[in-house]
Amino acid sequence: MEINPGRKVLLIDDEETLLKNIGDFLKIAGYSVFTSSNSTDGLELLRNQGPDLLLLDLHLKEGLTGMQVLRAAKMLKPDLKVIILSGFGEEEDTKNSCISLGASAFLGKPTSLKSLLETIKNLLEAK
Repeated sequence: MEINPGRKVLLIDDEETLLKNIGDFLKIAGYSVFTSSNSTDGLELLRNQGPDLLLLDLHLKEGLTGMQVLRAAKMLKPDLKVIILSGFGEEEDTKNSCISLGASAFLGKPTSLKSLLETIKNLLEAK
């Protein structure tokens, strides 16, 4: 599996198990991975690490909402690729709002790791 080394992925999700599982999977796939279980630390990692892609949970338990993080992330780094992850059967309006705010893709949880990796590869290769 050929992956461009040095690609950085930031994952912000309040589910610790998901952070570990997806983080470990992406590291094995060759990505540098940074994880945060809250919006405050996540935005700090965004500022300090300059990721190429953000995997963002739409429903965070504390701090900013996923939509607010998306807005802030795109202001900090307008060219950032963002994949929204949501475990709730979101309305089409929510998906459209995320896309209009700059999200590159919207995936429901659970999603297969294979599908997630394909989406990431497609977005990063489209640069």
